Amino acid sequence: MRTTKILFVKEAFLGLVLLFISSALLNAQFENPGSTTPQTLEEVRTGSNVEYSLVGTHVVDEEYRWVVRGGTITSGGTVSTSGDSSIIAWTANAHTIEVDWTADLTADAVGSGAGEVLVQKRNAGNCPSLIQALSINQWNDASATLVDPDLAICSGDSPGASVTINLTGAPDPSADGFEVFYNIAATNLTDGDGNSLDGTGLIATSNGSTATITLPASIINTDLASAEFKITLTSMHDDFDGNGTLGDIEYVVTVHPTPVTGNIISGSSLARR
Repeated sequence: MRTTKILFVKEAFLGLVLLFISSALLNAQFENPGSTTPQTLEEVRTGSNVEYSLVGTHVVDEEYRWVVRGGTITSGGTVSTSGDSSIIAWTANAHTIEVDWTADLTADAVGSGAGEVLVQKRNAGNCPSLIQALSINQWNDASATLVDPDLAICSGDSPGASVTINLTGAPDPSADGFEVFYNIAATNLTDGDGNSLDGTGLIATSNGSTATITLPASIINTDLASAEFKITLTSMHDDFDGNGTLGDIEYVVTVHPTPVTGNIISGSSLARR
């Protein structure tokens, strides 16, 4: 399920990167603002706190200026704001910052929020470096939730075509990025052809904000008591490493048996000779 996102990054975010850099530079007053070194886009979860550092190339008393958009600098120096930019002005030895990424993605469960980190440094001779530009793509946490209400039907009826799973997180740029694993328990129940409906380790896949689990065309109760067709979500993930969280994990169809009418018993009947 893991795929390289380099083409996706280049095609989808180059325009945003240029727009961010142009706008932020107006606020930040970098030196030689036309000279930038772009890095490969980084993807994070919205609401995460991330450290960014240049300590590996730091020389004592070099000065740094940072600008972050789409997030807030929480440590590393004295922070100011200008428009949508969080800024640390020229500060000696400020080679490391922390950023809270706070894109509001509630309106788009599998949409992303753009951000960026810009930094420049200058040495004791007051000579500036190129501006280092790191583009950021923020995603909601991965989650899966069954949303259809439970159902009660008679034996032989249809439970409907499918049940829906609502998803949040990151899709794959070119394929199904979501996998939801589930089990089905259906004791004393079969489909219309008499096949068992039990199953474990089943998978629903999607690359959008919903996935579906197909239901049998009809469910037959083979017992005289009501029985349950139960779907239980067991785990899920989006296109990044690690499992996501599960919300409502169960969907239940109660299948009532077909009643047996039986023979009519008479209280009085003539008997022939």
